[in-house]
Amino acid sequence: MKRVSEAPEMAAKVRRAAQMLLFQRHRLPGVKGWELRRALGGGYMRPVHVLRTQLENMGLTVNVVGEDGNPVDERDAERLLSARFYVTVRDPLSLHDATTSGWSIDDLGGLTVTLATIISRRGKAPRKEIERILEEKFPEWKANIFIERYRRRGYIAEDEDGNLVLDWRARAELDLSKFMHYVLGAGGPEAEETPGQPPPKEEAETSQGDAAP
Repeated sequence: MKRVSEAPEMAAKVRRAAQMLLFQRHRLPGVKGWELRRALGGGYMRPVHVLRTQLENMGLTVNVVGEDGNPVDERDAERLLSARFYVTVRDPLSLHDATTSGWSIDDLGGLTVTLATIISRRGKAPRKEIERILEEKFPEWKANIFIERYRRRGYIAEDEDGNLVLDWRARAELDLSKFMHYVLGAGGPEAEETPGQPPPKEEAETSQGDAAP
């Protein structure tokens, strides 16, 4: 009888978790662990696990990452509170799917150039250098817009010395070695691809509820 009485309550918590994760309320996708605990109670990971199982049947999954973009051990209750929970597709997106989700070809190309330049400079590159490279490939007025857009979305950050570095979302969604292999194989950083793990299939993970950069 106890299990029967718990079922409606669990279903309600799963629905609430889905609403919080799938509908973006902040500038960045997803929510922090402490927000889930506040909304769902101390056992908030149970409905998250149920939701993850349901989403995986639809080709989606719930990622849990720290501020550095690395996966968080879900047994570490303290780290979970500050971790970010967000939904991504499990498989790489095609270029067509990515563009219909709100990413333009220029957005994808600019992001690829930016990330590839940072990675090739061992993890950081002067902002002015990346602006110059972007201005060679796109209309000049787009360079600063691109950089600010990627920074707001958590793909890059700017340090106190004016260098651009990879931010949490690039580390969470990119397989860096595959990314560079793909870029070099395609003939340069101007190869177009989506954020997320870059493919052999052209594109990669894009967050749900945050499709447009």
